[in-house]
Amino acid sequence: MKFRYKVLFTNLILLSVSLGIVGYLMIQKNFELAKETQMENAFTENNLVQSSVEYELLQILNRTDYHIREELAEIGGRVSRGMIIVGSSYYIRYDGEYVYSGDGQEALIGAGLFENLDVGRKNYLICQEGTQHYVYVTSYNLVEDKPLSIITKRNITEIYTLMQTQIWYYRAVLASILLVASAMMYLVSVYLTGPLERLNVITEKIAAGEYDTRAVVHSGDEIGRLAKNYNVMAAAVSAHIDQLQDMIHRRDQFVADFTHEIKTPMTTIIGYADTMRSMNLPREEEIMCLNYIFSEGKRLEKLSGKLFELIYLKQHEIEKKSIHVSDMEHEIIRIVAPALARKKIQFLVTVEPAVLWGNRELLVTVFLNLIDNARKASEEGGVIELRGKKLANGYEMCVADYGVGMSAEEAGHICDEFYMVDKSRTRNEGGAGLGLSLAALILERHGASLLVESQLQKGTTMRVVFQGEQVS
Repeated sequence: MKFRYKVLFTNLILLSVSLGIVGYLMIQKNFELAKETQMENAFTENNLVQSSVEYELLQILNRTDYHIREELAEIGGRVSRGMIIVGSSYYIRYDGEYVYSGDGQEALIGAGLFENLDVGRKNYLICQEGTQHYVYVTSYNLVEDKPLSIITKRNITEIYTLMQTQIWYYRAVLASILLVASAMMYLVSVYLTGPLERLNVITEKIAAGEYDTRAVVHSGDEIGRLAKNYNVMAAAVSAHIDQLQDMIHRRDQFVADFTHEIKTPMTTIIGYADTMRSMNLPREEEIMCLNYIFSEGKRLEKLSGKLFELIYLKQHEIEKKSIHVSDMEHEIIRIVAPALARKKIQFLVTVEPAVLWGNRELLVTVFLNLIDNARKASEEGGVIELRGKKLANGYEMCVADYGVGMSAEEAGHICDEFYMVDKSRTRNEGGAGLGLSLAALILERHGASLLVESQLQKGTTMRVVFQGEQVS
């Protein structure tokens, strides 16, 4: 069942119950008031008849010769003729027997009317006779030590008829009100639940793959806030899906690049090994084949090492401690000096002293990769600089070269796995495009950032910025 119908039926039920209770209480109150009026009239009539009968009876009792039962019957007739009471009649009951009946219906008077009676007090009883309702009121006195009851009977059918008329009228009014209210509440529920229906449509569109669909917010109430929060959620989901798709794309690209990278050395190794296996080669050619097999094997070893370090860093925490930049500088110079010397590259170092918080071996790996990339991009006899300086809120180390440089598009991808600006030169140097990926991951785990500034044929500057909390 739709929410709008739930709202409609719930409101209708509540409205029906509320109006029903209010109507019942009002009709019941009106009936009680009318009944009280009738009862007051009935008691007044009884008092009037009782006074008349007792007055006549006193006149009789002052005589010496009388027969009480016959006298009461005559008194009843005289009083009845002298009083005009529309819709009422009365009876006289003496010593347990009726001595006068105004309508001959004394047999219908219930015995409960005479229970718990005391002298001077009255009792009443309401009875239904056929379709009519009557109220009986009786007085109680003693005459010659025998009970005398004056009973009046008043027709009160009018108040019951009025109550039934009010009930039927109220039912008709209630049905009309509920019919009109149903139409109005339906329109209101459609208006109120319209935004929810639109949100439902938008949800279905997003579920179908239309992730850029958004809700249009027109109000500032709870539904409006729900729509705004829904848009925020949809944007977060869309961004997360984009990230997942990008991750899947990068994973597929990683697998493809990795397959391509190992295919070339494996093809070389298999080819030269097969040549040596199937042919008798001169010693010089055997040495050449073995050299190719050895170099390609070392390349595969280096590739597997880089991959292991990438996987390890992504899955494990790294141990950090205080690192003196000067100590790290000396180790970097010692490691890179032979490779730079072979290419006759001048290495200029100007590093201000500082203490970093991190993993020394991993940070040395970062700068070795940066310097190695600078070496590959530099011509023989070129210059590479390693600079370090304190910042207002951190520390910066730069590796700068004056080599071939790269475009802005290439600079945006150099930290991707297996990405190489100049594939032929990188492979000739023994690289596989994993060095900067590893460096970027290490810096990320240290809370540092890598900034790339490069221009074609003018060189490249790689800036590593450590935040204030990593520097002392």
